[in-house]
Amino acid sequence: MGDPKRIRKKFETPVHPWVGSRIATEKKLIYDYGLRNKTEVWRMDTILKRFKDRAKKLLAQSGNQAMVEQQQLLQRMARLGLTKQGASFDDILGLPIEAVMERRLQSILIKKHLARTPKQARQMITHRHVTVGGKVITSPGYLVTIEEEGQIGFTPRSKFVSEAHPERLSEEELARKRAKEEAKQQKDKGEGEDAATFDEKAIEQAEVLAGEKKVDSVKDAVKEEEKKEEPATEKKDEKEAPETPKETEPAKEEKVGEKTTEKPDTPEEPEKPVEPEDTPEEGDK
Repeated sequence: MGDPKRIRKKFETPVHPWVGSRIATEKKLIYDYGLRNKTEVWRMDTILKRFKDRAKKLLAQSGNQAMVEQQQLLQRMARLGLTKQGASFDDILGLPIEAVMERRLQSILIKKHLARTPKQARQMITHRHVTVGGKVITSPGYLVTIEEEGQIGFTPRSKFVSEAHPERLSEEELARKRAKEEAKQQKDKGEGEDAATFDEKAIEQAEVLAGEKKVDSVKDAVKEEEKKEEPATEKKDEKEAPETPKETEPAKEEKVGEKTTEKPDTPEEPEKPVEPEDTPEEGDK
């Protein structure tokens, strides 16, 4: 038997354990990225710190070998998606810890809409449902390269392969999330020119395009329903309104000299029959 493998520490603990600002940032990272404990934060922080220490050493060196190692470091950072092509060492030294957190496999699953929440993504990975390049990965903190990002999927035996699985995102939810992401990208692009135009209104418009508009309060919902019902009630009122009686024609006027008199609307009396007069007979004469 050979010598046992030397166990190396994979992360560095903070120098001072009781720093309020650092504790607050660690709690926020654990909540946002669905981490298990602070050890995972320290592990990602150590990876970023080693990249920065390597960049500082290479900047202080000169020669052909130093130039080669500088190019190798820049290519590695671009391959991991931490920097863009053609970046400089200043970009490496200015990287925040969130840049490394976004390249974890757990975060990439949410970015590709394969999982709903960070906790669900973590469960999928630890339960051997996720593959990267055909290999099963069980570590949520695995750093995904740009090439491997398009090769992420589920194992053939996993039930998550079916898009109709109840735990997978539906088409409506996908459309809503993509619309929100586009609105946020527009907001980020407009920060330099006119940030006021790309505010919450853009996100609300995206929700409307996605097929779902949220109502802030019950009063707004009632008002919208009343507006819809108003034209129908107006039509009913028009139909039910009684017909107004026509104005009666004024009685005919008769001119008497210069004055005018109106005929009263009284029914005409029937003419009485004329009785024959008593004629004297011849004998009476």
